[in-house]
Amino acid sequence: MGIHARYCAAVLVALLLAACGSSISGTYAGDMGTIKFESGKAYATLLNATRELNYSTDGNKVVLQSPEGNLVLTRNADGSLDTPWGKMKKQ
Repeated sequence: MGIHARYCAAVLVALLLAACGSSISGTYAGDMGTIKFESGKAYATLLNATRELNYSTDGNKVVLQSPEGNLVLTRNADGSLDTPWGKMKKQ
């Protein structure tokens, strides 16, 4: 394997590892409700109503997808999520 091929393989592995590190799981809770990430879905419970949503991650952003539009949440360094309903901490 040449130097160029080894370099490309190393970059590809680093990118794949970085992508894996951006996944999210578990339940996050705040004053107004919870968001549970499980089996590729997000289950948002706010004001006693639960909604199943698709989601994606991009670095420190978590994008909840719904027919009404996307909602972007921010993951903080301490592992919590900034949401329109306040900070949610992982349970």
